[in-house]
Amino acid sequence: MQITTVGVEYRRKFNLGNYESLELGINLYAKVDLDEDADAVAEYLWKQAKTSVKNQASPVLKGINYRPQVQYKVAGETMVIDEDEDADF
Repeated sequence: MQITTVGVEYRRKFNLGNYESLELGINLYAKVDLDEDADAVAEYLWKQAKTSVKNQASPVLKGINYRPQVQYKVAGETMVIDEDEDADF
């Protein structure tokens, strides 16, 4: 079966504090040519979508000194880990 079109959706919600949040997202689609790998096209779109959301969010997040954090729940306990500034927030 030949895949002719691929699409990705990327959404991200940023907690700004004070019960405020910023949610951004994008949908990207591409036609897949006969000589192209559909998985490679989808991976490229995913990277483009993440970059686009990051670029949209950067001005707002820099204005409030946003520090990305990751929350994990392990054995019923919540752990919060600060990410590096260069991380893909």
